Amino acid sequence: MTLALLTALALAQGAPETAVEPPPAGRNAVALVVGLSSYDALPDSVELDFARSDAATVAKALTEQAHFQRVFTLLDGQATREAILNTLRTEVAQLVGPKDVFVLYFVGHGVGADLDLPVLLAYDSSLENGQEDGLELNGMARDLLTWTKAGTTLIVTDAIHRNQLDGIFFYGPSADQWPSMPPGTAILSATHPSEAGGDGVFGPAFALAMSGAADANRDTYVTAAELHAFLVERLAPEGQVPVLAGDYSPNAVLAAGVNPDIAPVTQEDGTIVLAPVYPEYPIDKAKFVWTEGAAHAVRCRESELVTCTPSCYVWDFTSGPCELSAVVDGTPLTGEVVVLQRGRYSCKRYQDKLVCSGP
Repeated sequence: MTLALLTALALAQGAPETAVEPPPAGRNAVALVVGLSSYDALPDSVELDFARSDAATVAKALTEQAHFQRVFTLLDGQATREAILNTLRTEVAQLVGPKDVFVLYFVGHGVGADLDLPVLLAYDSSLENGQEDGLELNGMARDLLTWTKAGTTLIVTDAIHRNQLDGIFFYGPSADQWPSMPPGTAILSATHPSEAGGDGVFGPAFALAMSGAADANRDTYVTAAELHAFLVERLAPEGQVPVLAGDYSPNAVLAAGVNPDIAPVTQEDGTIVLAPVYPEYPIDKAKFVWTEGAAHAVRCRESELVTCTPSCYVWDFTSGPCELSAVVDGTPLTGEVVVLQRGRYSCKRYQDKLVCSGP
């Protein structure tokens, strides 16, 4: 196992589970999603068959599950250099302010990262003149700084691929290759600069994470730390280690009102959708420890109601959601925690519900 993989897994396991501040009332969540499977000046042999569908999956998840108010989507021939920059300047700029969140998601080709001159390629960009007709990072950073004034910005790139043409490798930017960005900016790349990402792997995982699967403390928010931890935990065992960089708060809220129980489901027609689903395997025991309140009780799948005073064990049940109840400061509260492994679960009040952090 490589040092990068060990480090990434350690970061994922050590991701903070502290409570976060709810986003301000009236916060706008806006995204620009760019997906390029084909290019005007590149041969069919280097097409990215998955990019267009990945972008559509991400756009749908941000709209329907992460509750973004506006998601602009540019695919293939729509995603010219001018169209991408014009969407930032005339559309996004009108919608985001200091209390808002903006996500720029790009899946397609990039070049130059292996030469420390990384560029993202738009539909009408060329390999020969990518620094001029592509999305060169310093210019892109200036445009984002000038036209997008969001308090929280997430830049996501899936642009490090195995393809090569005439000796030029399609290695786009890693997160740590971007120039310095303003505070509140997180930059996420699908993998390290020296590790080409798997085809169609990152996009669905990102969509699932932002839909709620990354919500580790089940407070209905996905934070920057939770997003990165989820992606590392999901992708690093396959050798793909996402990188998160920038000047950002780990507790920055990227998505609000999400469903932490969401998971991918494949329908009979082969369509992949997002819906709550739970694994089916036995848990021999779980210990629940309460840090406040009284009249604590837990009911897990296929188990009887168990009272806790203030701790208790639940024995021999099926993995999945456990219902919580307690009285805290005279107020009856309920909640839920998904138990997927044996161990100790520390439970407490968070706002108007009960939450637990697991082992």
